[in-house]
Amino acid sequence: MKISFLVTYYQQKRCIPQSMGSLLALEKPEDWEILIGDDGSTDGSIELEQEYVHRDPEHIRLFVMPRDPEKTYTAVERAGANRLNLVRHATGDCYCIIDGDDFYSETDFIPEAISVLEAHPEVTVVGFDTWTWREGEPLKAKHSGSHTPVFEHRKKYLRWQYTHAGACVYRRSVHTPENLALLERLNFFDDNEIILNALAAGKMVRIHRPVYAYRQEDASLYHSINPSERAALNVAGMGTALAVMGKTWEKDLTARYATAVIMAWLLRRKLRDQIRPERFETYLNICRRADFEEGIRLLNYPEQDAAWHRKIRAFVRSACLESPPRVLYALTQVFGGGKKS
Repeated sequence: MKISFLVTYYQQKRCIPQSMGSLLALEKPEDWEILIGDDGSTDGSIELEQEYVHRDPEHIRLFVMPRDPEKTYTAVERAGANRLNLVRHATGDCYCIIDGDDFYSETDFIPEAISVLEAHPEVTVVGFDTWTWREGEPLKAKHSGSHTPVFEHRKKYLRWQYTHAGACVYRRSVHTPENLALLERLNFFDDNEIILNALAAGKMVRIHRPVYAYRQEDASLYHSINPSERAALNVAGMGTALAVMGKTWEKDLTARYATAVIMAWLLRRKLRDQIRPERFETYLNICRRADFEEGIRLLNYPEQDAAWHRKIRAFVRSACLESPPRVLYALTQVFGGGKKS
């Protein structure tokens, strides 16, 4: 089984040796490839990436996205387009996606994932655990539970579970031409949505073993934005998840994204004012591309008429009922200065 490793960079030259080093150190099958996607860096990243290609052109390829210096881009859409471009060019039977500032901390998990995929054709994603890396030190202790592969109940995962997209191995066949066309139309291929797209086509096996180091920095996109923008970003993600997974999983996805919905409701009167106009429009456009009318109306709540106010209140109420614990969590995020959702 051939495996593709898809790694994306933008202005991350200092991280390249660690992330590429971790990829090259992995135990891999005989047939493998590394596809590097650069989003038009100007800090010397591309030149360093080319050095890796020159060392092993048989296995490593570089794809550079054009970038107009006169144009303003939105990070979340560019990152999704970069990832999807690599998915389109991947030739492996399975693949991994790694953010350029992260790295793999274990070397022997790929054969384990491939053995699961080969034994279970219904499995489309094998998920491992993540640990957080901050300024050279682990922020969270590694999981000490069983490393035995277990089938994850899809409903349970959608409602309550999470693993970083970089800590997973995906079956490439989930990306049919129709699926790729949908993802490119939605243009939002981010952490949650990458995994949910695979779950829409099959089952998940979880192995509670930390293999992926997520670099957490205050300057990163998600951790640097305020609660209003985190709410808007995740409401947009809900729209994409619904478009990918369909109505069958609507209640479970409502539970999964309940924090975002409740946060957006609590902040409804000042949401737009606390988000940069171009970013606010980006989140609205993601909802529009997903035909997520409730998300559009929720983000634009002050502009809606009385009929839509009633519908949005019902929508928020359903989120509260599907996941009561997230009501309290949303309150702490909005009023308690929390940074994660």
